[in-house]
Amino acid sequence: MEITLKYFGQLVDVMGTHEETRPVDCSTTLALLEQLKKNNAISHIPFQLAINQKLIDQDEAVSLHDGDVIALLPPYAGG
Repeated sequence: MEITLKYFGQLVDVMGTHEETRPVDCSTTLALLEQLKKNNAISHIPFQLAINQKLIDQDEAVSLHDGDVIALLPPYAGG
């Protein structure tokens, strides 16, 4: 399965790109996050997770599907 990952804020610097499309062998967002944190130094960076433009809880195991777009968003503040 292939998904698109979009990075924002500090995550762009760590990941070296704003967006990438890559094959994954993860079936849930929990497994994907575990893999991303294991292979990249992002554990110390706070972020929210969105799948197909819908915010989700990082502790929620949402099923991934071919073509999904996953965004890792920094915290935001209103004003």
